[in-house]
Amino acid sequence: MIKNYLKVAFRSIVKNKVYSVLNILGLTIGMTCSIIIFLYVHDELTFDKFHEKSDQIYRLGCEYFLPNDAGSEINATMGPVVGKQMVQDYAEILQAVRIQRRDDHVVQKAESNERFFETIHFADSNLFDLFTFPLIDGDPDNALREPYTMVISQKVAMKYFDRLDVVGEELLLPEDSLQFKITGVLADIPANSHLQFDFLASLQTRYSQGAFMTGWWNFNTYSYLELEKNTNVAALSEKIIDISRRYIADQEDGSGYRQAYFLQHLEDIHLYSDLRYEISANNKASYVYIFLVIGIFILIIACINFMNLATARSALRAKEVGLRKVVGAYRHQLMVQFLSESIIMAVISLCLSMILVFFGLNTINGFTGKNLALDFLGNPLLPITIVAITLFVGVLSGSYPSIFLSSFKPSETLKGSFKSSAKGNILRKVLVVFQFTVSIILITGTIVVFNQLHFMRDRDLGFDKARTIFIPTRFVNNASANFRLLKESLEKYPQVLGASLSSRVPGKELNNSVVRLGWDENAEWSDMRYLTVDHDFIEQYDLEVLEGRPFSEEHGTDVEEAFILNESGMKRLGWADPQEAIGKQLRWQRRNGHVIGIVKDFHFMSVNRAIDPFIITMQGDRAPGYLSVKLVAEDYQNSIELIRKEYKSIMPSGIFEYEFLDRDFDQQYKSDEKFMTIFTFFAIIAILVACLGLYGLAAFTAELKTKEMGIRKVLGASLGKLLILITTQFSKLVILAIFISVPLAYFGLAYWLEGFPYKTSLSWWIFVLSGLTALIIAWLTISYQSVKSALVNPVDSLRQE
Repeated sequence: MIKNYLKVAFRSIVKNKVYSVLNILGLTIGMTCSIIIFLYVHDELTFDKFHEKSDQIYRLGCEYFLPNDAGSEINATMGPVVGKQMVQDYAEILQAVRIQRRDDHVVQKAESNERFFETIHFADSNLFDLFTFPLIDGDPDNALREPYTMVISQKVAMKYFDRLDVVGEELLLPEDSLQFKITGVLADIPANSHLQFDFLASLQTRYSQGAFMTGWWNFNTYSYLELEKNTNVAALSEKIIDISRRYIADQEDGSGYRQAYFLQHLEDIHLYSDLRYEISANNKASYVYIFLVIGIFILIIACINFMNLATARSALRAKEVGLRKVVGAYRHQLMVQFLSESIIMAVISLCLSMILVFFGLNTINGFTGKNLALDFLGNPLLPITIVAITLFVGVLSGSYPSIFLSSFKPSETLKGSFKSSAKGNILRKVLVVFQFTVSIILITGTIVVFNQLHFMRDRDLGFDKARTIFIPTRFVNNASANFRLLKESLEKYPQVLGASLSSRVPGKELNNSVVRLGWDENAEWSDMRYLTVDHDFIEQYDLEVLEGRPFSEEHGTDVEEAFILNESGMKRLGWADPQEAIGKQLRWQRRNGHVIGIVKDFHFMSVNRAIDPFIITMQGDRAPGYLSVKLVAEDYQNSIELIRKEYKSIMPSGIFEYEFLDRDFDQQYKSDEKFMTIFTFFAIIAILVACLGLYGLAAFTAELKTKEMGIRKVLGASLGKLLILITTQFSKLVILAIFISVPLAYFGLAYWLEGFPYKTSLSWWIFVLSGLTALIIAWLTISYQSVKSALVNPVDSLRQE
């Protein structure tokens, strides 16, 4: 019987080519998308799970409350003493590993003049005991035990030495006069690790340098803890919240900070953590689950196509069912027969989809930034999932048709009096409405996601980022004097519209500092971010001064006695009006001065974040962090080459690197852009699959109405009226889907937009456009079959039995 089922199933597939191609194509697209989405979702959900102790590892986070009810900030970093102190105070915590990240270190191979900017992570020697980062060379137990030792990645070994056996070699940090011995080479770190590093140096080096490593207020350290198995994490969290009370005095007297600590499970960091100073860029769990839901919907839509086409063709299979029942076939045997057809189609679709996935993964990896692969051995869930998807598609697609077709009565089918049941017609209409409801929601979502990204990218940031490059100044000897000299030399060229020195440029995180409301050391104070600049910064970045004046070289006291606040900073200090703030006394660090100006709030960071209150001060003798150079709009390449030559003439041993400010700033929207690209791609796929089913359904509907169309043409019906006749029934279904989808899309997208501090509006035209788009797509899909049926010669159509 099984052989017969398969033989008949293949014959049916071959005999009904158009029907089979539409079904297989729809299922192939649906399964391809589902497999790709599974690979993506699996990669996201398995971040950091490869560590042997991943279930016991937690990262500390720190929320510190600002004085005078000014709110709080939540950081991924904290003082270097915190983790180690917790190991001493709580028996549930077995060990702590501290990591410090230092960007833009100059690294040089010994006996070589070639230098590079590199990011170096400093870590405790027990890092390899807590995390599963294997070494291909070196002893993990001792690799970071001594100061001035370093573990490097295979990529770095090849970059600096052209070989992997480099244990015992040395690398220099010339600007810091440090020399590191290489004690290990890292195996490749899995891509789904939130910890990624190429240089891992001993944290003992920081002690040897005399760095401040015992404080609670130096927020420069990531702290990871290993908890005992079966620890009550909730109870431990309650105990560690206020550990700093024991060691920091006067936290709750109304004039000081209060620190609170919390635990983040290692496996939750990538998708559920969005703290300040994250060690690497994270994703959002909502994005991952949205893709998962889209993948499920695409698969269901493909299955619905199969069900609709199968039941629509019921009249063509009715006599077959009747004959089989007459010769003794039981209903369950007929159900198995029809299920076998759908499963065979699912298997054929699987084979085609695996080919598409195999050849399309490079493209997918290109715009997702992932390294997805069909790794059946390394990912045992993959073959299980693929088999499950195939069975799901086969059984779901064939379930209703098998029940429906096997229920036909031989007495009706063999007499030729069989008619499609009203229940079957209603079900098909419900399924079409479901397909287009999903499609319209996806169309609406695509428009809103695009609008939000466009809103963020094109929102008035409050400063001018166009035609500006910035050059990092760190790790350059005598940076303050050298870069002032470079700035002055560049300003003489007509290609340069302006230059400015500052501690940060827009897009780079600002540091915090204490601001006192008066010159008295005991005066009321608050905390805010700060930016140090030269006289030209405000003019070059075109900041709007609401009240007062910018810094000026004509006022010699500005360097030590002048402060400028943004609007949020003014409000943080208790002033509601810019005029009220001008002239007020402030103390910042060791400077006593006055407020000379208020600038309009501008987005120093992306519009994904609320604007921070901050104070702007003059740099004085402080080393700047960056030199910003505004160029004329023509011939950037020659202008940059000119800047390079001037840079090298002043700082021959320096490393000239630059970035365009607008490109660097927009990198903050990279994850949102990626989400929009993937969302749009799968939305188009879902709509395409729905249209395939609608096309097939329209074809069979038109076929069943062939005689009716002939009669109407004989009676004088025009081509237009015949087209309206066919399209009207489908248009009604799409219009119903529009009414169902609009409230669902509105509330879902409103909830999604709540995650943005600055967001676009959900205008009425978005929903009208989505509905019209779906309606037009439906019309275009069925128009070919409608026109084809309407143009049939009435003589030919009336001859049909």
